[in-house]
Amino acid sequence: MKNASLVSAPPKALKPGFLPSLEGLRAVASIGIIGTHVAFQTGHDTGALWERVLGRFDFFVAVFFALSGFLLWRSHRTGFGGVPPRAAFRRPDRGFAAGWLKYYKKRFARIIPAYWVLVVIVLVALPVGSGADWKTWLTNLTLTQVYFPNSLHGGLTHLWSLSVEVAFYVALPVLAIGLRGIDPHARQGRRILVISLLAAASWAWPYLPIPYPDGVNPHIQPVAYFSWFAVGMVLAELESLQGVQTASARAKVERIQRWARRRPLWIALAIAALVLASVLGPEGLVDLSNWEFTRRLLCGLVFGAAMIGPWAMAPESKFFEHPVMQALGRWSYGIFLWHIAMLSVAFPLLGVNLFSGHLFAVSVVTVALSIPVAAASYALVEEPARRYFGRVWVNR
Repeated sequence: MKNASLVSAPPKALKPGFLPSLEGLRAVASIGIIGTHVAFQTGHDTGALWERVLGRFDFFVAVFFALSGFLLWRSHRTGFGGVPPRAAFRRPDRGFAAGWLKYYKKRFARIIPAYWVLVVIVLVALPVGSGADWKTWLTNLTLTQVYFPNSLHGGLTHLWSLSVEVAFYVALPVLAIGLRGIDPHARQGRRILVISLLAAASWAWPYLPIPYPDGVNPHIQPVAYFSWFAVGMVLAELESLQGVQTASARAKVERIQRWARRRPLWIALAIAALVLASVLGPEGLVDLSNWEFTRRLLCGLVFGAAMIGPWAMAPESKFFEHPVMQALGRWSYGIFLWHIAMLSVAFPLLGVNLFSGHLFAVSVVTVALSIPVAAASYALVEEPARRYFGRVWVNR
């Protein structure tokens, strides 16, 4: 008779909980994205190595994408969108569809109200957003600006990444259904393999002979960035090993956490990815060849993995869990939304011109404006909208 201690217990779901360290990491990512846009608009994204590194702070977009992949994919294990994980093995029924509908409603309530407020204010009230025609209004309000020519408008150009992220939100249930035949509480290796293969396949997207119309950038299309989301999905699969009650799973978790706690190593790897991308170039905000774009995707993938992995797998950090970082993390969506609009205000406030330097002063003013506006957005729009839709719509 086998020793009972060696017999595998049935897989147990790992209930995802709130990770304060990742909330603090959001704050760092949002400030990092401000850095890259200030560097560009002050003319400090080319030249010396430190300036080129600032220009590559757009890799903090990879951190946001990986965070979304991690947080949404991990929630799938315990009832993604209200659907019990085991339901994935049966034929979809009315309850299954209702669960996914609940997921979409929650994403809408989280993203759209604050976004619409931004779009309306920028296009109506700010000089940087003037001159918008009905097509600009329509594509920006529907987050479809990456698909139509010349739809990235002043004050809103950075929102191409939100358009990409929303496409991921829409597609995620389809991917989850596609993986329904692989036990969500076990066989993480198979699921990681499938996700990794899909990520690798996404790198071929820019090379496909798709006849994009003039004014559409093929390098900001959603499929091309799947690998950045996949980083978080793979981390979610690794985290789920904590819910598997076997000796081998516990040993794997301990090894993963030991490596994750080597924070200086991962920070060094993230810095190396930034520097490598900066050295390889090209410098600045310019059109890329397909190979240059693929190379940048790979460097961004390494950066995103090195930034999120340690705190997703071993989630403890006095720095990220400090109340100030937690507050900035809560406001990070608003900081991201509003920082370009606030950057456009910073120049006339300081009495300086675009591309004329003054990096430090413009950075300070942009951050100083963005944080209170983001806090107001959170208190007056984001949270009230989330509570309202949760009460009258999502939970029905």
